[in-house]
Amino acid sequence: MPNFKYEVIDSSGKASKGIVEANSLDDASRMLRADGRFIASLQMDTGNSILNMKLGNPRLKTKDLLIICRQLSSLLGAGITVIRALDMLYQQMESKKGKAVIGAIYESIQSGKTLSEAFRDQSKALPDIMVSMIGAGEESGRLDEVMNRLCTHFENEAKLKNKVGAAMVYPVILAVVTVGITLGLMIFIVPKFGKVLTDMGSTLPPLTAAVLGFSDNLVHYWFVYAIIIGIIMFFWKKYRSSEKGGLAWDRFKLKVPLLGKAVKATAAARFTRTMSTLLKSGINILESMEITSRTLGNRYLAKRLFESRTEIRKGVTISKSIRGIAEFPPMIYAMVAIGEESGTLDTILDRAADFFEEEADASIAKLTAALEPLMIIVMAGVVLVVVGACGLPILQLTSAIG
Repeated sequence: MPNFKYEVIDSSGKASKGIVEANSLDDASRMLRADGRFIASLQMDTGNSILNMKLGNPRLKTKDLLIICRQLSSLLGAGITVIRALDMLYQQMESKKGKAVIGAIYESIQSGKTLSEAFRDQSKALPDIMVSMIGAGEESGRLDEVMNRLCTHFENEAKLKNKVGAAMVYPVILAVVTVGITLGLMIFIVPKFGKVLTDMGSTLPPLTAAVLGFSDNLVHYWFVYAIIIGIIMFFWKKYRSSEKGGLAWDRFKLKVPLLGKAVKATAAARFTRTMSTLLKSGINILESMEITSRTLGNRYLAKRLFESRTEIRKGVTISKSIRGIAEFPPMIYAMVAIGEESGTLDTILDRAADFFEEEADASIAKLTAALEPLMIIVMAGVVLVVVGACGLPILQLTSAIG
């Protein structure tokens, strides 16, 4: 049951503030007026909204977006009013961010705003596709259908993200293990061999001297290495977050073998799926292109797609306007052209999305299959270098004695 913050004035003119628990705003209002008090202000208490904090990402997680879309689609489809549906949704939301957003939307509608305006006010927490589609659904009177389409869209997006994340788990584990083994050898094993070799007083091979020197520096000056790595990571992150650096990095990823193909296939899947969802909901072409450009997951491709809107404004078809984006798979141009000619662009794009999602799965699988042996080779190489560095002096000594 939600809480409501109130400020009331009693019959003697004394003002007081507090929080009351009630099923809805109307119930809270009746409770406060029951003993003759005048309500100066009454609004839902959303607690310490995470959306107002400076730290952290204000965006809702896909899980929360799915809950909002599913529940609103079901409740509105059952004939329940928007304000009552939001009230019920607020009580069901578990995350603090989700609760804060729904509470703020509820308050906006109570103050006289439309649902689309209330959702637009929460644009920092909600994706553009959701805000625009709710506006279109409200205008067309098919809000429950739009919510259902959004639910399907977020489910497909979640599946794609989960597949990418799951595919990268093993390579990341191998990378961590490789770094761990390297540090373990350099900090614990190599120094012991170094002491033995130094006591022997023999001339060390260049490889052995280099490995022992690095190990000694790592043990005694580890904090220097930590500071250097920290500085490099800081400036790298700053560069990537800048417009110029972000575009350059995302463009570079498109040119890397295997990785580039996976990025292109994933972007193609998002382009076709998002455009299909938006066009089915009645969003115009230009707005659909703008929203879709922000969902591709690659800033360079997003910039190219956004710029293609200029051609569409001149009367050029979508298929011709995106043909200049050489990084897109050629099949996209053909599918879009067929959809435009037949007048079934939204349906064609939806089918194309299924194909490109399978392509993305295959590309990610190939990338993972290539990364795994690569990481194993790197790990074996590190161990081989350390073993060789420690074994060479022993072999030299054995040869000299023989």
